[in-house]
Amino acid sequence: MFKIVNKYFLLIIMFGLVSLGIEKGAAFGTPITLDAIEDAGLYLGQGAYLRFVYSTGQHVVPATDPQWTSSQQVYAYAVNNNIPGPWVLESAGNIWSSDLIVGESLSGLHAGIYRVSPVSGAYMYDSFGWNDTYKDKYWWELHIKATLAYQNGQIVDNLYYMLGSFDGKTSADLALQAVLGTFIDISLAEGGSLNFWVWDWNSIDNSGSLSFNVTPIPEPSTLTLLGIGMFFLIRRIRKLAY
Repeated sequence: MFKIVNKYFLLIIMFGLVSLGIEKGAAFGTPITLDAIEDAGLYLGQGAYLRFVYSTGQHVVPATDPQWTSSQQVYAYAVNNNIPGPWVLESAGNIWSSDLIVGESLSGLHAGIYRVSPVSGAYMYDSFGWNDTYKDKYWWELHIKATLAYQNGQIVDNLYYMLGSFDGKTSADLALQAVLGTFIDISLAEGGSLNFWVWDWNSIDNSGSLSFNVTPIPEPSTLTLLGIGMFFLIRRIRKLAY
């Protein structure tokens, strides 16, 4: 009798895991990470570029030049290439990376509610120390674009969300602790997508990363069906056990 009960107990566990696996899917097994340089730009899907902009034109920096790691290297490059001042440095993504598209996406999702929640990380907008307002400060600020999302019961082509804080903190840990435990629930129609990026107009001086979870939230009807299935399976075990 013990063997029979033990066998069906394992079946209950397997049934529950399979049901949860149907909801989660392969794309939701691990946290998603955004690189603060490669996934930063003014909009999702923006191509990587780096340029000096000045009153009479602009100078596009080729990826064949060495990657910069400090403001001193930027100033030296401007002098060596006779770039007239005053200039503004603009960039999106990382021209020195194999990933030249800003952001990460989950597409072709099933209809349902998806919860986005912080896991780890933080980033700097200004690791080069250009500006007293931004240098030595950290952010956890995730921008989200949802396609085919529900708003007030209607399907909307594009909805935008921000998870995190607009306020910079004095350490990466403080930036993360300020957002841990928060989340956004986004309701999608069949075939919708979730798209993530770091908003910034000059990404090349960033540092750090953001990691977050995307978890499907089972609807009440799904939980009800799972409960009914478990109920009848337990009844079946009891009949076999006695």
